[in-house]
Amino acid sequence: MPIRSLCIACCAAFSLSVTLLPAQQSPFPTATPEDVGMSSEKLRASMDLVRDWLERGRITGAVLLVMRDGRIVLHEAAGWADRERQIPMRTDHILSMRSMTKPLVGTAIMRLREEGRLRLEDKVSKYLPSFDNPKSRDITIFQLLTHTSGIKGEIYTALGGTQYRTLREAVDDVGKRGPEFRPGTDYFYSDPGTSTLGALIAERSGMPAEEYIRRNILEPLVMKDSFLVDDPASPLRARVAAAYRRGADSTWLRYWDNTMPAVVPFFRASGGLYATALDYARFMAAMVGRGSLDGARILLPASVELATQPHAAYVFAPERRADMNRFYGFHWDVWTDQYRPVEAPFAAGMFEHAGSDGTVASADPKRRLIVIYLTQNRGETTRRSLLRSVYDAIVK
Repeated sequence: MPIRSLCIACCAAFSLSVTLLPAQQSPFPTATPEDVGMSSEKLRASMDLVRDWLERGRITGAVLLVMRDGRIVLHEAAGWADRERQIPMRTDHILSMRSMTKPLVGTAIMRLREEGRLRLEDKVSKYLPSFDNPKSRDITIFQLLTHTSGIKGEIYTALGGTQYRTLREAVDDVGKRGPEFRPGTDYFYSDPGTSTLGALIAERSGMPAEEYIRRNILEPLVMKDSFLVDDPASPLRARVAAAYRRGADSTWLRYWDNTMPAVVPFFRASGGLYATALDYARFMAAMVGRGSLDGARILLPASVELATQPHAAYVFAPERRADMNRFYGFHWDVWTDQYRPVEAPFAAGMFEHAGSDGTVASADPKRRLIVIYLTQNRGETTRRSLLRSVYDAIVK
């Protein structure tokens, strides 16, 4: 097998809320769009789209950050961080990244591989006894990274929390239940599969997964406005934006705010990261920088190259692959023209990840572009249109 996805009624009260971080707080230089081969007019149209979506109730608030050649050309916020409490969204608000946590988990696994603590072809049962049974024994780390392990189900619900007290307790149940199809024969995006990787990180590193990620990713990259376990006592929590879901009449209902308890009291690995757009941009910049940023290295270049290849393609029949241009890598969604051309303005080699609370981060190493678009609206449908608009702003 080879080693290779309420209409904002008060908007008029403040129109488009734009808040920039003080210059001394930004880790990246700024530039005009034209300085980096982009169109100011077209890039402004991207924020015009955001304004339009706010006015039409498609989202309640958003942060957009665009970087090219390592320089910020747009970093703005619009709408509400908490509509009911009338708190405008700012660029320094912290948002729930949900599944945008997965690339950090994948990065941690690749780092443990570099340290010689595991191999991608290793069976999970080698390290987690709950997987040492006839149903789960043959699941490999490679299969967990590519969502081809056959594991389905959930260890928590987005709105209802969890019955488990710890990540390991939840993952032990995952191993006992086993996969729902033979590992390595199909693709199924699996939150409990990623939770299992979190348990493996803890087992192989000798520390909780969130601690390993904090020490080896967040701290080296100076992601000081990010955290992995929602602690109500943390001073950062006051900056966490509220989260919304669609109601029966399609209006947005706030389902969580920073005065409420944590939805899940432990790091679940499939989600759990809270971060600012600027912090997540540091992580993306390190990946575009072949594993390093500002002298801090989180992965070797070969590991970055391996992680951002379309590995999950192997489970699809040739006729199905012929109609696809995006596959899962090692916890990245990867664009490829190996089987079908990638439609402009997107391009082969891009890698990205989204989160179910309405977030996405996209990187194009060849065109040296990073886009971070963050809402807190479950079920919003604006992400792909927003990315397309930003990519359309590239003129050379």
